[in-house]
Amino acid sequence: MRMELVYREMGPEEQELDWRITRAVMGDRVLMQTLEVAQASGEKHAVVALVEGGSLTEAYVSPAGAVKAAYPFHAVEQAFDFYDPGAGVCLVIVRDGKVVISINGLVGRQ
Repeated sequence: MRMELVYREMGPEEQELDWRITRAVMGDRVLMQTLEVAQASGEKHAVVALVEGGSLTEAYVSPAGAVKAAYPFHAVEQAFDFYDPGAGVCLVIVRDGKVVISINGLVGRQ
């Protein structure tokens, strides 16, 4: 049975979780290389981070179409419209039945 998900930005009390997960994902060289290779053809992808009990349990790269199908929220659609794969990482965090999406810039990339 699949849990019902809702789109909800992280509140002030969740900001540390957001930063911890973002740092873990962005610091994973294998994951970031996988993302870069996946997007080399021009198709947008996102990193999906699954969080349980405040801990990152899984992170994987997924194409935009699959992410939009799995998380059919207007904010997800908008993020992919805005997202520039050469300049950042599109991150979808799924925690406690809630989904949040953010675009994180890549520092020092040409």
